[in-house]
Amino acid sequence: MKKLFTLALLCMFAICGYSQDPGTLDESFGTNGIATFNPSPRFDFIKAVLVQDDGKIITVGEGQTEGANYAVFVARQNPDGTLDQTWGANGGISYFKADPMVYKNEAYDAKIGPDGMLYVAGHIYDSSNGDSKGFILCLDENGFENANYGNNGYAISEGGNGINYTGIAIDEHGRCIVSGYTQSDTDTLFVRRYNTAGLKDPSFGTNGTLKIGPHQAFSSYGYTVECVENNKIVVGGTRLDSIWGCTRATLYKVKNNGTLDTSFGTNGYVELNIGEGAEQLLDIQVDNEGNYLCAGHSWLDNEPYLRYETYVTRITKDGDIDTSFGVDGYARLEPLENGANDCYGITIAPDGQIFGAITAELWYDQTLTAMRIYAFNLTADGQLNEDFAGTGYLPYSLDYPEVYLREVALQRNGQLVAGGYIYDGNVDTQMIISRINTSVEGEDIVEPAGVEIVAEAIDANNVTATFTPNEYTVEYHIGIISKEMFDQVGEETLAEAMQADNVPYTEAEEILFDGLTPKTEYVVIATAKNEAGEWTNTLAYVTTPESIGYAEIENANFNIYPNPATSAVYVETTMSNAQVNIIDMTGRCVKSVEMSDNVATINVEDINKGVYFIMIQNDNNKVIEKLIVK
Repeated sequence: MKKLFTLALLCMFAICGYSQDPGTLDESFGTNGIATFNPSPRFDFIKAVLVQDDGKIITVGEGQTEGANYAVFVARQNPDGTLDQTWGANGGISYFKADPMVYKNEAYDAKIGPDGMLYVAGHIYDSSNGDSKGFILCLDENGFENANYGNNGYAISEGGNGINYTGIAIDEHGRCIVSGYTQSDTDTLFVRRYNTAGLKDPSFGTNGTLKIGPHQAFSSYGYTVECVENNKIVVGGTRLDSIWGCTRATLYKVKNNGTLDTSFGTNGYVELNIGEGAEQLLDIQVDNEGNYLCAGHSWLDNEPYLRYETYVTRITKDGDIDTSFGVDGYARLEPLENGANDCYGITIAPDGQIFGAITAELWYDQTLTAMRIYAFNLTADGQLNEDFAGTGYLPYSLDYPEVYLREVALQRNGQLVAGGYIYDGNVDTQMIISRINTSVEGEDIVEPAGVEIVAEAIDANNVTATFTPNEYTVEYHIGIISKEMFDQVGEETLAEAMQADNVPYTEAEEILFDGLTPKTEYVVIATAKNEAGEWTNTLAYVTTPESIGYAEIENANFNIYPNPATSAVYVETTMSNAQVNIIDMTGRCVKSVEMSDNVATINVEDINKGVYFIMIQNDNNKVIEKLIVK
């Protein structure tokens, strides 16, 4: 009888390197480098784009899935841009509502945690009373709500305070940190920490929350958050300056206990002071040296054009603007001259290169006349990298009334993924995910191991499963466990036990799992290792029937003799077109005979002495008996 174990899900798919020119769309992805999909037949908006280690792409946003109301959507695409049909319950796109009764369930940001779970931050807005609540949605590796987090997958803030969660980060302990703002009195920036169970962490700030009141300002807003060294936190946002009357981009640093780190900048914050106009700080990334790359946009002029420039700046861990970056500390980008060049997201490559997305609008006399989108590439010191598309900017040629490029992420092979959406001028928006070639050297990734499982319940107490490893599998281990126990013990704990069971397989096997309980759902598991020592698991589900059908077996007469056997065993049966298998105690089939008439002779001299099972089956009946070979 096989031991009952399982393992954690660690999918590692291959991502091949590319030699195409930096700053060109990867034509092997989607259609000419761009893949599109429609979460709903109405308005949809992307807010976050993430890439998994296996090259799959996760997109988070919201869409009008039911009439005028909005739901959060989460989509997953395969490395080639097609929707991953194994994700969620709707063929690659799933929809979620923290509160099904309100007008808007809106996503803002998302991160993949060290536990492999996806955490989405956003807010719900109730149009009946004008109140909003922040929420964190936790999804498992298959795209379903994690019932062990918060309340059935949701951690929802208190009501009556106009709370918005706009950014999310996850620390090394797996705790979620959200940034945002509350509208209870004046708009006030805050940062909040949740424990791994989805409850506010009382050891952080005041009951889990640090409010950062406006300093020389009417109001303040938090938009982005990242975890940094020693579990400290940096929060980016804007404040409405009471002296100058415009918004100022500001970076705050918070200690692990939820108080401002007053050793950073000026009493815990840094004003970016990009220019004299309105500023937005909308994304933070941490480079290899532990410095903080901040990005957003800044107002330049309003007559006759509405002009914004995108900026990227580097702040040291101590809170100083690094003047060696860009020009006097800033990379200022205006690919659409005299346009409103807005940036919401950047990413940093292992070699220090910086990539980002720009949506540019051309406004003339308060009229929108054109829209353009660009991906950009900066060197590690903040200069446009002209090896990327020849200028440092990749312009997209998309002929739609409205086009937006929102977020970027870097795959392990060095390719850039950029996500946005297009609007056709009616009621339909389409999500666009593009993949771009870069000069970033990708990781040397080993092909993943994998095992295909075909499992079948042959009666109330026995399950057969065929395991077929792929060519990259060095070894694999197998097991079966009741679904109830599988859910209780947890995959990670069972994985460690299964991988250490000292019963490795290398070839295809047909295994009998016996002694099972009738009318029970089981999980059949295979965990496979590749040459890099990376583990991949496959699960198959099977349910044993209520009874083994004694009436049918009794009508199908059979006889097995001699038993115990020494040299040969004879099988007589009225079952037509039957197959006879002799199976050892590990579940391995050691003999297999097709019966041409009602009697079969099986030589057992070449198998070891011991206890076996002999299984006789055809299309209508399956019989298993114990066989002893002496």
